Amino acid sequence: MLTVYLAALAFGLVLIGASVFQGDGGGHDTGTGDDHGAGHGDADHGAFLTNLLSLRFWTYALGAFGMAGTALSLLGVSAGLHVPAAIVLGFVVGGGVAALFRSLGSGSATGPASTEAFLGSEGEVVLPLLPDGLGKIRLHVGDQDVEVPARTGGVPIEIRERVVVVRFREGIAEVEPAPWKE
Repeated sequence: MLTVYLAALAFGLVLIGASVFQGDGGGHDTGTGDDHGAGHGDADHGAFLTNLLSLRFWTYALGAFGMAGTALSLLGVSAGLHVPAAIVLGFVVGGGVAALFRSLGSGSATGPASTEAFLGSEGEVVLPLLPDGLGKIRLHVGDQDVEVPARTGGVPIEIRERVVVVRFREGIAEVEPAPWKE
């Protein structure tokens, strides 16, 4: 049985290594991409079958099965215990990794679709803004801070001063000092 475990471990590690060093083909798996019930507390009823059919599941399941079986065999655990333990661990690890990657890949963008959404936003100067050069501002968008190049047409604006985005041109925010002070 040790030979089976070692073969599964080697095959799983080769596949894991290939996915790490060569990428995963753009993140495609055999998932359906169906997010029905997402955010409503319902279980994704097709997730188990989808995970079971994915290459990612079998890659990690084989690796975990081989590792657990090899370790338990070498520790002298009886075959009646190490075979079921290795199978269960393989399914748990494979299913967990496949579900994790599925949930990571099913997210949606929470930020604005274009720079137009930044118009009127308040930001903080990160690099000084000079009338004849570029600086940088930080805007709070959704749950993230976004830094964008910026310029001002008026007086210089120093670091940590507040500004308001009045327009965007060619990916550069044009800003004015915020009319209010903190």
